[in-house]
Amino acid sequence: MNLHCKEVDLWQTPTWVTYMCYSNKDGGSKGILYRYNEWVRGTLNGSYASAQEADWARERVDEHLAEFMGKKRLTFSIV
Repeated sequence: MNLHCKEVDLWQTPTWVTYMCYSNKDGGSKGILYRYNEWVRGTLNGSYASAQEADWARERVDEHLAEFMGKKRLTFSIV
């Protein structure tokens, strides 16, 4: 099962992350986005072969999460 957003393409989520983020819409779309955001940022945990690789990973995460900025409505579902 994957978390889906009609307005923004999400990263593929493991089933447990999908259910954790969606959580019966607990907190509405802001709650779902908050939990998804925390999971995406958590993907940065770990070791990197170089500072350049770590910087690239942070940029990738920041660019992805910036896609949510300015969206008046976010429609999440599970597919």
